[in-house]
Amino acid sequence: MIEKKNITMMIGIFSIAMVMSGCGEESAENVEDVPKLDLSLDLSNSKDGIFEAESSLDKALGRGYISIEIQDHKIVNVNFSGKDVFGNDKDENYGGDKDSPDYKKAQVAVNAMKKYPAQLLETQSLEKVDAISGATISYEQFVETVHEAVKKSTE
Repeated sequence: MIEKKNITMMIGIFSIAMVMSGCGEESAENVEDVPKLDLSLDLSNSKDGIFEAESSLDKALGRGYISIEIQDHKIVNVNFSGKDVFGNDKDENYGGDKDSPDYKKAQVAVNAMKKYPAQLLETQSLEKVDAISGATISYEQFVETVHEAVKKSTE
């Protein structure tokens, strides 16, 4: 009887290990497919003005939009916002029912979208803008739009 119990326990542990290793492999594959973000920021050739850009579309979460004002090769104003896939603003209503877990997750992104511009304005460096856990897509969209806007400032 003891052997049967041990065998059952070993099968259970083996099954759990297989499931866990399968999840780990899938996550590792997804991470490898994500390109490393370019966090360099060169304003040395930028012109003065206000430059706008939008991110590529995330099919589930929408787009990010930025407006950057540059004066004397320095960022003096940044506005960053997002819209969901239906074109609705990502604001205090983003994420649906306020009691749902989805709403709480969505609001992490909304709050991050407010912090990223302030950090960029203060530090003048994408490398010093902290990615906020739970708002990865918003962070990636922010970095992408900053690069696009700065690129426009040099054309």
